[in-house]
Amino acid sequence: MIRRPPRSTQSRSSAASDVYKRQSLHVIAPVDKEIKEGDTVYLGAIGPGQTIEVLIDEEVKTGGKFGQGGVFDYAVVEKAPPGWIGIPSKLHDKPLRVALTADPEAKEGEYIAKIKVIDENNVDGLGETMFFVKVNITYDIVDTSITPIYVKTGPGQPAKFSITINNKGVSGDAFIIQAQGPKRWEFKRSIFVPAKSNKTIVYEIVGNEEEIYKTQISVQSSASPLIHYEKNITVDIQSNILHDMKATNNGVLTFPIFESLVYSFFGLISNLFA
Repeated sequence: MIRRPPRSTQSRSSAASDVYKRQSLHVIAPVDKEIKEGDTVYLGAIGPGQTIEVLIDEEVKTGGKFGQGGVFDYAVVEKAPPGWIGIPSKLHDKPLRVALTADPEAKEGEYIAKIKVIDENNVDGLGETMFFVKVNITYDIVDTSITPIYVKTGPGQPAKFSITINNKGVSGDAFIIQAQGPKRWEFKRSIFVPAKSNKTIVYEIVGNEEEIYKTQISVQSSASPLIHYEKNITVDIQSNILHDMKATNNGVLTFPIFESLVYSFFGLISNLFA
C-alpha cells in the first residue's frame, strides 16, 4: 500500500485563502457590468478635457475572509494616460466614485486607465482588486444646430433663433453660447447638457430701425476649445405694412382707447398672413 505524503497545513490554508479572496466587482456606471480582476471595461466616448465618472458597488457578495464577501473602502486611479487627471473616491463612498479628466488637447483615439479598489487594512480580507477602463476620445461629441440662419422682420418685431446642443457622449458638459455685435444685442450664456441628452435655448433680436444685422453665434465646451461650433446668422429689418401690422401684437401702451382698438384689429388681421 502506497501512502501519499500529507499536504502541509500552510498549503491548505493558502489555497483556502485564495478561494476566499476571489470576488467579482460590479461597475454601475457609465456602463452596468460585472467584472473580475484584470478585466477591461469600455466606458464609451467623451470629448477632450471632459470628465467621466466610474461608479463601483462597494459591496461584494463573494470572497473575503469567510467567502461571503465584504466592503471595499475606496478606489483610486492607479495609472492614467499622459496629461489625464485621476480623481480618487472618498473613503467609504456608497457607491465608490472615481473620475478621469481627459487632457484638453487629447487627440482622437482610445485611451486606457488602471483603477484599483481597496479594502483598507484588509479588514474584510478583500485586499486590493484592479481592473482597466477604456475610453474613446472624439471631437464629434456634440451636434449643434441653429435655426433659422436668416430672418426677415419689421421694426419692433422679434427675430428668434433656436440653438440646440445634442450631447452624444457619456459625460455631461457645460457649453458657452455667445454672440458678438452691437452692445444691445450681445449675448452670452452657459448651459449644462447632461450625457446623452440635448437642450435648446432661444436667442432673440429686436430692432427698431431698418438695417441688416449680421453676427456669428458660437458654441464652445468649457472643457476644451477643441469642441467648438460657429454659425453666421442674419436679421433683415425692413419696414412694410404687414410687418407694421404684426408689430401691433406686441401691445400698444401710449395710444388712446380708440387707436388701441384699431391697432388690435390690425394685429388680428396680420395673423392671417403668418
